[in-house]
Amino acid sequence: MENEHPLTFAQEVMAIPEGEYLEKCFACSTCVSRCPVQQKIEPEYNPRRLLHLVVLGMQDAAYENPTTWLCSSCDLCYPACPQEIHISGVINAVRQLALEAGYLPRIQAARVNQKTCVGCGLCEQVCPYQAISLTKLNIPFRDKETSVAQVDPDKCMGCGLCESVCRSTSIELTQPTSSESVIDTIHKWIQQSWKEVEA
Repeated sequence: MENEHPLTFAQEVMAIPEGEYLEKCFACSTCVSRCPVQQKIEPEYNPRRLLHLVVLGMQDAAYENPTTWLCSSCDLCYPACPQEIHISGVINAVRQLALEAGYLPRIQAARVNQKTCVGCGLCEQVCPYQAISLTKLNIPFRDKETSVAQVDPDKCMGCGLCESVCRSTSIELTQPTSSESVIDTIHKWIQQSWKEVEA
């Protein structure tokens, strides 16, 4: 009986749903030109470079690459992609493998004070990354199970929207931000996007 060969890194990525887009990408960098993360947050952000590391089997380098952790799956790049693929699917597949390998996200997730959370669900409604959910828990000093917000640290992108809408100030980022700064960032992003569309 022949020995089965272990999956290559690229095959592991492609085995995860949407990871199969790895083979369809032409590495044209159109996605990079549309990416607000690369333009405004991290100059080293580059999906094409990450996919190159995956194909070469360079797992550690791929897991440590900022692209693995900073993609927000906004898919602003998708309409421009000549191959019509969601490159975020491949990046998320690499991130999933990185988490399974014990790597930690670069972005520190928002934190919830469960003692003061009133379970209103506003944070869950505004989170663009579906990183927040309401869960019934037994909280000390409360008579019965209470719904409180919980943050999935693997999905949270630290945008601050949850913090800006929390009426009980029970959710916060490890690096404090303000409602005004969040709104200013969103307005600048929208204005820049419209300029690019009109150009």
